Amino acid sequence: MKEYLKGVLVVEGKEDAAYLSNYISSEIVVINGFEMSPTTIDYLKDKEAILLVDPDEAGKNIRKTLNERLFNVINVEIDISKCNRGKKNGVAECEISEIMAKLQPYFIKNPAKLKRITTSDLFNLGLVNGEKDLRNFICKKLNLGLCNGKLFLKRLNENNISIEELTKLVEEYKHGNK
Repeated sequence: MKEYLKGVLVVEGKEDAAYLSNYISSEIVVINGFEMSPTTIDYLKDKEAILLVDPDEAGKNIRKTLNERLFNVINVEIDISKCNRGKKNGVAECEISEIMAKLQPYFIKNPAKLKRITTSDLFNLGLVNGEKDLRNFICKKLNLGLCNGKLFLKRLNENNISIEELTKLVEEYKHGNK
């Protein structure tokens, strides 16, 4: 069973994200090493960012940069000696038991209690089929970044947004409090 984190997991590259998505259901944001875009940094500013970067010199520099630019950073450091499944020594080459042990304090203890928002919920709230302005309003209010319908549903659930909170935002939009 996959684990859910209390925040957004931030990793360096796509290989890291692909590897970890086999074990973690929470949102994983790829910063592309030093190429981190201002849009990505802006998206992460209001999030609890769980930072898991390679245990090398480049990873240390990325960690330093993100700690300077973000407010809610949790630094998770892995032992480089446990990262030797391939030719590199990065997150994607690390033993999953090492990573999961380091992330353990940040897992949601009882994810079964999380009420997941469904496509039907979005349909019932008028968030499917052309309600782009409403979706953009909610994305902005919740700092989800711009999303298409599929990404919108994914980010709502990854950020543990309740159906009640979503309903309240739809009502706010409908009553002109944009």
